[in-house]
Amino acid sequence: MQNKGYMVLTPLMPWSKVRGYDVDYSAALEIVTSNIQELRKKGSTVIVLAGHSKGANAAIAYTAYGREQIDAVIAIAPGHIPDIVRFQESIQSSLKKANEMIEGGSGDKVALFTHRNNGKYVDINMTAAIYASYNDPEGMASMPLSTSKIAQRIPLIWILAGTTDVLYDKGRGYVFEKWPEHPLNRYVVLNSTHMDAPEDAKDEVLHWIEAVHFHR
Repeated sequence: MQNKGYMVLTPLMPWSKVRGYDVDYSAALEIVTSNIQELRKKGSTVIVLAGHSKGANAAIAYTAYGREQIDAVIAIAPGHIPDIVRFQESIQSSLKKANEMIEGGSGDKVALFTHRNNGKYVDINMTAAIYASYNDPEGMASMPLSTSKIAQRIPLIWILAGTTDVLYDKGRGYVFEKWPEHPLNRYVVLNSTHMDAPEDAKDEVLHWIEAVHFHR
């Protein structure tokens, strides 16, 4: 994108290895807000949110809950699916523990919780409130729920890594067909893997961004 002359910011989000979930999902979206505001100060008139895996989840959440207007969303191999039953079953005990801590007035206390990422499990220390904010099946991280709250008609390109993508079997109905209608909405299935999807999607993404600019 930078090579094509676009201004690009890539903020360090709370789910990065460096930060390790140090703020809740709502605060994570405020990081996006500050980056959008910075781009506007630099002269950007069209704002495109692009994310891979959990970043794609956040781009969709921002479209629903964010404070700044955006113009398009790129969701590459979207990840983190707390609304899906098999995901909930895998973290059920940790989410129950977090909710009990919150109800008992200890939501700001740090504890060890099971974290699921791309089918793998690790135990991470974070506060109960932060853990619940990312794993509540009816919270900001539910992509179908976020999509149902989107009022603005902005284009979405939804890119799955391939037939082995965790959301491939969910098809178009999971998010894509719930998204507000737009002539530039695109549903793409690559022949790739979860980790390689951003690289393998770049040509498709750049052509789509050009179409977004032309459409405006």
